[in-house]
Amino acid sequence: MDHSPKTTSAFQHLNLINLSVLKEAVHLDNELILIDNFDLSNTSSDESLFFTQYPVKLSFTVVIIIFSGSMHYRINLEEFWAYSNDLITVQKGAIGEFLHSSPDLQVVVIAFSNEFFHMNDHPELAMKMQQMLYGNPVSHFSGESLKEMRMIYELMKKKISETDNPFRKEILQGYVRALMYTTLHKMLETLQQVPAYIRNDRQHEIYMQFIREVQKNYQRERSVAFYAGRLCITPKYLSQTVLKASGRLAGEWISDYVILEAKALIKSHCYTVQQISEILHFPNQSFFGRYFKKKVGCSPKNYQRKI
Repeated sequence: MDHSPKTTSAFQHLNLINLSVLKEAVHLDNELILIDNFDLSNTSSDESLFFTQYPVKLSFTVVIIIFSGSMHYRINLEEFWAYSNDLITVQKGAIGEFLHSSPDLQVVVIAFSNEFFHMNDHPELAMKMQQMLYGNPVSHFSGESLKEMRMIYELMKKKISETDNPFRKEILQGYVRALMYTTLHKMLETLQQVPAYIRNDRQHEIYMQFIREVQKNYQRERSVAFYAGRLCITPKYLSQTVLKASGRLAGEWISDYVILEAKALIKSHCYTVQQISEILHFPNQSFFGRYFKKKVGCSPKNYQRKI
């Protein structure tokens, strides 16, 4: 394996094009991918669908609905179990790693680009959902709710095959909206417990633009001033807006992305601390070590000894 430092992420990026070529997948122009294993008998999901045994960085949003069996996986280095009647939502930019599944796993995977579906008409609800999913991507639903989701999924799968239908994309966008808002309706009680930070649509728009810029540039740029410049606003205004919109400082969001990747690279045992500092474009290993210790509470080498 080549352990030389890279200028881009050291993780394999899993994108919609990767998924569209899988034998189980049906897709719409690499914007929406549907995968299930309902027709696969006695096939371990360790060898099917898109699950991999190594960390990947997602360039799309994915919803996984479990109808039977169980899955064990990591999202952003945190371990989770999901069981029958659970729904897993993994947001774009997350680092995911499949660990294990039971032989009786029956699952639906719905992957879509952020351009294909968004919640701009409900910005406060979108923010609450994002905050909740950041810490806990698993939601449990009743059997009746799963039946409704299965019905919507089957309609989507049927419609996506109508390649001669000029309105196929619009209809499928409607089905995705129906599925997501049906899910949100069941989650409202939980979402109401999430603090509301959104004050207006403009704040939400700036926050979302900021997060997109961070996802693209955090390996090279860690200053609030850089991102303010990208958004053509002052650093002070960006900091105030992000704090009002999310309840967290802009600098905290930036460092979260940097530290998450640093931890995952350390955990991989494929790179030295020097190489990781170069991958993340720190001036030198010493500077990276101080940055890491300030955010995590221990040096990179001590962190590696703990895992």
